[in-house]
Amino acid sequence: MRRSLTLSAFLAILSLPALANGLSGMGEAIHGNGFSFGKPNLKTVPVDAVRVGDFTVDIQHTLLSEVVKQFGGTLRAEGEDSAKATWVCYSVKGKTPANVWFISNALGGFEFVMMVAAELNPKPASECDAAPANFTLPDFGVPGLGAKTDDIKKAFGAASGSSGRISFRADEPGADALGTSLNAQYLGYLVKGGTVVGIGVGETSVAPPAQ
Repeated sequence: MRRSLTLSAFLAILSLPALANGLSGMGEAIHGNGFSFGKPNLKTVPVDAVRVGDFTVDIQHTLLSEVVKQFGGTLRAEGEDSAKATWVCYSVKGKTPANVWFISNALGGFEFVMMVAAELNPKPASECDAAPANFTLPDFGVPGLGAKTDDIKKAFGAASGSSGRISFRADEPGADALGTSLNAQYLGYLVKGGTVVGIGVGETSVAPPAQ
């Protein structure tokens, strides 16, 4: 079962990096807080869902087991406490080689997809399985892999970040089954030479402040 956390605890998590044992690349960056998500800079959450061909991943609601049922692969788990993650990852070959991660953490009960990340990379990550024939690069519904920084600016305006890492965050009133009052979504881009080579999105349900 997923768990929510208090707003202060959420802000503390986003301000401190966490070791993402067993993960690499954008998978490690989005799980281990390799971006600066300290303050909201978007009014609405940017990603409604992540689509992989005909399969839709609804963050915080789709189970990792559903992803494995759809595409196969090995469900992995490593780390302890805040560093623990469960995930399934696929390496895509062809004209656009990339690694794609679907990740859960303690707030997802290590069962629900809480983060999705993708990174252009001709070398398969060691924690990833070969992508099946029915797997396509995910569509985040926002500028993705191969997009330009101008595309990001047109979509979102000014962004925060440095050293080729652009970050966005939006907090919205929650309509989650947990009854939480705030849903925080964070979106990170890895940019090289003006081109997006990595993208990751995650969500966290934040409990209402104590009265």
